[in-house]
Amino acid sequence: MTADIPPDVYIHALNRVREAFQACLQQDEHLAQELLMYTRNELKRFTGDLPIVGHDSSDAPFLTGTFAEARAWGWLEFVSGAYQLWRERPGAALVHFKRAWRIWRPWNTSAPQEAEQLEARREKVRAGLWLGEAWARVMSDRAPQASKAIQRAALTELYRIQAQDLLQETLTQQVTLPPAPPGSPAYHQPAPYMRRLL
Repeated sequence: MTADIPPDVYIHALNRVREAFQACLQQDEHLAQELLMYTRNELKRFTGDLPIVGHDSSDAPFLTGTFAEARAWGWLEFVSGAYQLWRERPGAALVHFKRAWRIWRPWNTSAPQEAEQLEARREKVRAGLWLGEAWARVMSDRAPQASKAIQRAALTELYRIQAQDLLQETLTQQVTLPPAPPGSPAYHQPAPYMRRLL
């Protein structure tokens, strides 16, 4: 199916999703939603929904055929998660951030070029940092442990690949999130919750 896809589809999808992320940062919820829905529908039209490898495994990665497809779907899922956090829906955000993390996981070791492997590692770390923030906003007994474990793992990898710029970028972006809900680990904590681990 990927052979029939026009070469600029993934580029346009990625550009729209990044524009949606900027709309989230500027709290333009309607523009972000419009761009995300349009992009998801367009990607589904060309590639179908993202298949899951090993349906019986809860740890299965999402299968993408090319790195360009992984980049478009990975960013779509990441920004969809961020959009849900700005809408104060951390449970929905968890789903999208975990999907983004799973999309990038196989590419951080199997991408054909070293630059693509590094990009996949960075994007997997980005998804992990935001996934940890989403867990910190969930009202659950296991939320504090899950949030800390995910963020520690992401920070360990971040320092290993020397991506401190990504940490600063994420902290700056997460400051714009709305306050965490009462009863969540991040409640009464300055955003982002990750600062507690630094």
